[in-house]
Amino acid sequence: MQDFFLILTAALLGLLAHLAIKRDWLAWALKTLVFLAGLVESLWLVIASLRSYIGRPCDSLKITILTLLSPATCVILFIQARELVSALCTGLELIITGQILLPLIRKKVKATEYFLRKKIFIPTSFPHFIALFVYISAVAYLLITMNDRRAGLSELLPTSPLLERLFSPNGISLILLSFCGVGICISRSGKEALQRLGLTKPNLVQIILGVLLIFASFTYDGLWAVYTHHLAGQDLATQLSGYNSGTFTVTETFIPSVILALIMAFCAGISEEILIRGALQPVFGILPSALLHGILHAHIAHAPVLIIKVTIWSAFMGLIRRYTNTTTTVIAHVGLNLATILLFAANP
Repeated sequence: MQDFFLILTAALLGLLAHLAIKRDWLAWALKTLVFLAGLVESLWLVIASLRSYIGRPCDSLKITILTLLSPATCVILFIQARELVSALCTGLELIITGQILLPLIRKKVKATEYFLRKKIFIPTSFPHFIALFVYISAVAYLLITMNDRRAGLSELLPTSPLLERLFSPNGISLILLSFCGVGICISRSGKEALQRLGLTKPNLVQIILGVLLIFASFTYDGLWAVYTHHLAGQDLATQLSGYNSGTFTVTETFIPSVILALIMAFCAGISEEILIRGALQPVFGILPSALLHGILHAHIAHAPVLIIKVTIWSAFMGLIRRYTNTTTTVIAHVGLNLATILLFAANP
């Protein structure tokens, strides 16, 4: 439940960030909190480095991440750093969408003015500032605790309590975080929050596109499965086999197991899309959001390869979201999860 409470903390920060727009004292309080977080991270780094120096076992990856995390947390307090983040996010977005070519094609379009009009991350926006802090902290936390969370995969099995499964890091807690992050009931009404998250009614073309994306995603997933099986060897195969057999054992509990798995398929697909495509992508752009999506899955198996796999797929879904809505990608994501579950159920 540690992840759940961290998500709740991030959700609270999101709400406070929107409240701080018109409350200078609250803005300074949150800035102080970010500064203190940087100090705590520095202290954590010192302790980890000392443990490594005296010969105590300490993960070198953890030290590397902390070395980058602490200064990053403090640096984003300065507007110049956030302007740099804005330039990077906007540049990546223009490259990925191909819009960077427009000033070259249309001679009347000035590159500088076009770049400024297409800004993704707004450096002067306080909610964007807090979102950046949460993003950096989330990436660092997920990588540092990657192995610990891998040991906690039992949460996904049907033997674990339903409530614990629903509020797992890919459950409905992410939906709560998304709505709080866009300032529901503070900066936006419920209807405005839905529109900001891209949860609009899809038209027929978008529904058909979502269904086609299910088949495309399933094919992509299958091709990567062949590659990762060869690369990861028995480790990945054993983990997946254990998960499948534990979830879909043909016994008297088979039907309840399938029902629980279907619930989780819907929860994971909907919650991840609302967070990644709905809440984060309009702030950071397609690639940074897709990267976080990949890191969210780093604990499942063979992390480096899986992060790349999910990030590429997520970036493609981000492009779809860019020109349609989040609802379309929800259809594709939930459909992919359901197809995978049916395959597991047929071949436990």
